[in-house]
Amino acid sequence: MQEYSIHRSQRRCQQTDRAFAPGESYYSVVLARGSELVRLDLSRDVWTGPPVGTVGWWLSRMPTKALGKPTPAPASVLIQTLETLVEDPSQQELAYLLALTLVRRRILIERDSGIQESDESPSPHPFLHLTHNATNRDFDIPICEPAADQLDLLQAALTELLFCEA
Repeated sequence: MQEYSIHRSQRRCQQTDRAFAPGESYYSVVLARGSELVRLDLSRDVWTGPPVGTVGWWLSRMPTKALGKPTPAPASVLIQTLETLVEDPSQQELAYLLALTLVRRRILIERDSGIQESDESPSPHPFLHLTHNATNRDFDIPICEPAADQLDLLQAALTELLFCEA
């Protein structure tokens, strides 16, 4: 028996390039193109029947977005996000808030905090010294007080990082 790999729905009509709306019905078609099988998703508006070379076709429906509690992002994704944020000086406030959240969730453990002398600057800079025990990764997060006018933006950005679609 031979196996074929067919990609998942692209969630848009291949002919009109329009994204399918939640709950919208559409047709999926598998076509033989040479030695390959290709999947096409077509909206009901453009469907005129199975095209020549069709191996199979079916009617599908886009899932509707379930209303409910947001799903927390996996810890591994949050750690990778923190690594990325720490490298970007313009994201220090967001990195600091994410690190505090990860300490609160017990994903990161505080080693010791306080003043650390920097080689680049003679003045001391406060850092949070944190460890992710699962990966044995240490983080030195600059302690920074977010500006009052940035709090709403930072809260929205943090919420977007902490939760994902199920």
